[in-house]
Amino acid sequence: MRYTAPLSRAQAVQLGEEVGMIVAFAANALHHMHGVNIERLMQSFTSSAALDVTAARYLTALDEGHRPGEAAGRAGTALIHDWADAVLEARSRQQSATPSAPARESAK
Repeated sequence: MRYTAPLSRAQAVQLGEEVGMIVAFAANALHHMHGVNIERLMQSFTSSAALDVTAARYLTALDEGHRPGEAAGRAGTALIHDWADAVLEARSRQQSATPSAPARESAK
């Protein structure tokens, strides 16, 4: 389906279904490949911001002439990359906030 701005009701429903499938496939992939908690993934991936960005990426890829499956793959891949970047950033912050073992020993 090609989308026009503003979206008709049918287009909005279709876009919601397509973005929902992108999110579901991305979450399932991470769950099966890395054992990530799927409930937590779905909470993250279905936040308003994540859905907006995923829909925008999907629509942009369609506008660039990609087939729907390829556009969905691009949007899903970007979602997974965003998640991985956020996890790495959180770990980095956590590690920098936790004093290293030698520093704790010298503080005694």
